[in-house]
Amino acid sequence: MDKIIIIKNIFTTDQRKKFLNDGSSYLVDWNKKTNNGYYPGKQTNPYLHLNPKFKFYYDSIIKKVSEKTKLSLKINKAWINWTNGKKNDIAWHTHQCDIACVYYMKTFPFFSNGTLFRDGFIKAPQNSLLIFPAHLEHTAPSSPLRFGRYTSGMDLNINR
Repeated sequence: MDKIIIIKNIFTTDQRKKFLNDGSSYLVDWNKKTNNGYYPGKQTNPYLHLNPKFKFYYDSIIKKVSEKTKLSLKINKAWINWTNGKKNDIAWHTHQCDIACVYYMKTFPFFSNGTLFRDGFIKAPQNSLLIFPAHLEHTAPSSPLRFGRYTSGMDLNINR
């Protein structure tokens, strides 16, 4: 896969809100926990997809991504992020997998509704999924307003 894809309307409003509510209780400030200042905002552990509470959500996402890309995929890692647009939370990175994706659980239009790539900002509305080649360097965007942005990141590998 060599292009960026957006899939809209992933869950119903009630499903999205439940995913957000259940997932946000697992968020950790890893900078305080590890004292190394490496992690922007808050994140869950990277194996949330193995928690039975989240099986429905990640099974639904992987099915939609596989249908759209025509690839047989499996989730390697999945986690939830919270950021609020602080400039010092800019953390350029890539993923060590075949395909990366971001599900936008809760965003604020015009400021946190997408992902910043080195080549520019890609807008993606709340309740959508952004799928992209994992080697593309990206980060959560900064914002002049401090709204909480909740996303779920996923590392996907092609079944070979």
